[in-house]
Amino acid sequence: MNGEELARHLDESVDPAEAVAAMSEPALAELADALYRHLDTPSPAFGAHSWYAQVRGELRLRRLTGACPEAAESDEQGTPGSAGREVPAS
Repeated sequence: MNGEELARHLDESVDPAEAVAAMSEPALAELADALYRHLDTPSPAFGAHSWYAQVRGELRLRRLTGACPEAAESDEQGTPGSAGREVPAS
């Protein structure tokens, strides 16, 4: 992911929660990597840490629940999917 693509995500008019929820897992992983590298620069953009935390949280949630945006859409239509499953307590 180049600097321009990352800058589009860091645009203040974009809601991180909505944007992250709509992204595929590979795209989230790529964004997480780009944000991590960006945060390691001398002067990261304002909001980059919040975006990184949002992406990390979404990736963790998907891995725990097996949910992905496509599965959530199929659940809303009444077809079987992996979204909405409860995570067993450990």
